[in-house]
Amino acid sequence: MSLTPALPRSHAWQGRSAIQSAVSALQAGRPVLLRAESGSGGGYDVVLPAALADTAWTAWAVRWSSGFLYAPLPADLAEALDLPLMVRGGDNPATRTHTVSIDAAVGITTGISALDRARTARVLADPGSTPADFTRPGHLMPVVASNGGVTVNPGRVEAAVDLCRLAGLPPVALTGQLVRDDGELVRELDMADLGDSHDHPIVDVADLVTHRLFVGDGIRGRVTRALGLPWHAVRSALEVVGFVDAVTGAEHIVLRGPGTPSRPVVSVHAECTMGDIFGSDSCFCGRELAEATERIAVDGGLLVYLRRPHGRGAPVPTGHAWTEADDGALAAILHSLGATSISLFDGPASRDRLSRAGVTSLDVARGAAENEPEF
Repeated sequence: MSLTPALPRSHAWQGRSAIQSAVSALQAGRPVLLRAESGSGGGYDVVLPAALADTAWTAWAVRWSSGFLYAPLPADLAEALDLPLMVRGGDNPATRTHTVSIDAAVGITTGISALDRARTARVLADPGSTPADFTRPGHLMPVVASNGGVTVNPGRVEAAVDLCRLAGLPPVALTGQLVRDDGELVRELDMADLGDSHDHPIVDVADLVTHRLFVGDGIRGRVTRALGLPWHAVRSALEVVGFVDAVTGAEHIVLRGPGTPSRPVVSVHAECTMGDIFGSDSCFCGRELAEATERIAVDGGLLVYLRRPHGRGAPVPTGHAWTEADDGALAAILHSLGATSISLFDGPASRDRLSRAGVTSLDVARGAAENEPEF
């Protein structure tokens, strides 16, 4: 059963159906074709779930790749299984996270056949495996993924691990880079025929990043209520609740004013240490936060205060860049509160991104809030 949080029915970003199709394929042990980011060398990978690797699909991966298969996995698993990096401080960024190669210690012959490599992949993904279950060197190359997955590094290795997690499977994949019959890497023009003829879903890493930012990693949602606490009263008229961000680790805060309707006016504020706390004259952040707090205390509504992760919420006196990750956190918070139809007070949030994430909004111009009917 998939552990992926249910998508709101109105989620409509491009690539959503491909992610869902990929999850279904992996749960059935079938291949997914992954379109890599240009920064990671481009091209396409075939991705199989290591936990469900069988001879037939491993042979298919060998046939449509150069034959060199690798096994993306999390860093903590590589450490637990005593899989050190092949070379520390390697010169090639594309291969510097390759570990020593492995074979399963039992149940194989030479280790090179599809039968043997599928067996090694399954042992690698088995939560009960130990370092003694492998011989080194071997014929399968584990590769360590960045902590945080594609939200930290949108690469092919991280994408393969994230896809397995989204499918509710152990976060270990069996992958290979697709190669044409003439030996060249498979490119865009080759993919339609390959994907259609074999009926494999094609996933773009960029769409996987969006999925992670707005939905979660398959185990946790993008945000969760801090300690599951209910609303708490602050400043008599206001209530507050906190949310923990699974991507950034930040603890966001939501203030709710009295008489807030089902379609609330929502103000969004990004944390600014210098402005919010020290009242810096170099930005308007502190003043805007005070005005928004007073407004919802009188008129009702929600104030979403998005905090920065440790190390990013630095005392920078100028404005802060608002990104897709911020819109993802905002959308997840609003979904958690059941506020999917809002009036958005002008600010940094992207109404288009919120709409594609299932939150419909009506703009409320700054300075016109006092003309809104009382809640």
